[in-house]
Amino acid sequence: MANWASGYVADIEYLPGLYVEQTPAHLTLACLLNGIEPPDIGGAFTYCELGCGQGVTASIIAAANPKAHVVAADFNPAHIARARQVAREAHLTNIEFLELSFEEMLEKHDLPDFDMVTMHGVWSWIGAAERAQITEFLKQKVTPGGLVSITYNAMPGWAVMLPIQRLLYEHAGLGHDRSDEAIMKGLDWIEELQKCGSGVLGNAELIDQIRNGTSSKAAGSHRAVYLAHEYINGGWQPQYHMDTAKQLAPAKLNYVGASGLLDAFPDLSFRPEQKQALEQVPRGPLRETLKDYLVNRPFRRDVYVRGARQLSDRMRDAKLQQLALALTVPPDETRLSLDVPAGKAELPKHHYEPIFDALAQRPHTLKELASLPALAGLAGAPSLVEIAGILVGSGQAQIAPWGMGAGSNAGAAALNRAATREVAEQRSSFASIAAPLTGSGLTLQTMEALVFDAIATGTPRAPDAVISKVADRVRSGGVPLQKDGKAIDAPDAQLAVVAESVEWCFTRRLPLWDQLHVF
Repeated sequence: MANWASGYVADIEYLPGLYVEQTPAHLTLACLLNGIEPPDIGGAFTYCELGCGQGVTASIIAAANPKAHVVAADFNPAHIARARQVAREAHLTNIEFLELSFEEMLEKHDLPDFDMVTMHGVWSWIGAAERAQITEFLKQKVTPGGLVSITYNAMPGWAVMLPIQRLLYEHAGLGHDRSDEAIMKGLDWIEELQKCGSGVLGNAELIDQIRNGTSSKAAGSHRAVYLAHEYINGGWQPQYHMDTAKQLAPAKLNYVGASGLLDAFPDLSFRPEQKQALEQVPRGPLRETLKDYLVNRPFRRDVYVRGARQLSDRMRDAKLQQLALALTVPPDETRLSLDVPAGKAELPKHHYEPIFDALAQRPHTLKELASLPALAGLAGAPSLVEIAGILVGSGQAQIAPWGMGAGSNAGAAALNRAATREVAEQRSSFASIAAPLTGSGLTLQTMEALVFDAIATGTPRAPDAVISKVADRVRSGGVPLQKDGKAIDAPDAQLAVVAESVEWCFTRRLPLWDQLHVF
């Protein structure tokens, strides 16, 4: 662990990744769903990400929102060097990456005031002094009416992990191993302690879950890197929501709701008896924290506004009517059945199938969707709030906050070519690309990225031509292929996998990419 890092893991880079819930359009919708006036980001606006890591999300926001001025800061020079290189390759002129700590950001007096400030993987992984510095920065630099998004490990959802994390951290400090190696040795040690009969260190199933996880981004060799950054930071301390709200109060920040949009619908999270228990507690930080107790929520996605202004239902709906929705999954992958904290939620087929059918043809404004002839006269037809919140919150669509006028732009196209080229050159197994229509982005897995790379670099839009290009990439670069969990090595078998993947992308992905203006 680097001695300049104040206890934070810095000897290995944090994993790259796109976090859609940090994007301006998504956060705008979070405000509207909760009846709060969002910052005006219809034209030029300012956006800051604190602790930006390798800068993937910040770069995509800059590329997909060319009128924005984006500032992204991280104290790890490797992160900033990588992010600046990507920005140069994409010719992004509306973003600057700063190698600064939170304290140093306070001392940088030439920064603009920000309409939005976001943090992911920061708040509960740093010490109290650094959290105080962030609060002071927000007090000084968030414009009145501006928005702040903070995601963090939440209590009491992490209570069972407290004794395990403490031992992992202390064990890592005994040696001089790199952090990803130290965390795996620590898990081996925890397993031995479990076998000795320790009753406070969970069980073998819990350790196996920690080791392997469920995220494809943090699988295989990446898993150790993720675990090191998760568990062996010196300031690691999951936070109660009520404590976070109290810490942010000096910055005049009012809690609005969650960027996890399904949280705006209590029926999806709480059983009737739980809602009754919540109603016995006045609205405020205690009630919000009680929600975490009732559903054992381990991770929070808090949205705050500096000077929250309540909207009437009429004003909220007038703003929602102007927004558009675009599908991010193929029509046959849309879901009416959703897994939610309260169990299973079934979207009414007669309400949502016409909506999905319309979106399969093209993006629609919410006003257009609510006015579909198939919904006319139906009892209980979904509101604008429900249509937007459910479809975006379930990951089936993205919001286009300025209607459908945002077309392709050179910065987004260049960034997307650079991201997918990394997959083609085997420097990454996935690519995050900018979607100018929604001001957001998408993550492509290996074969999707190879198909995108072929088309973006001029291969004719014909399956045979793209198959040939991708097959050449696979052969010349030694890209590993698998099917049903088995490695595919024979040339004929590889060609068959490539052909199947290309045909799948042409049918199920290319129409979505075109709608989102990613080329």
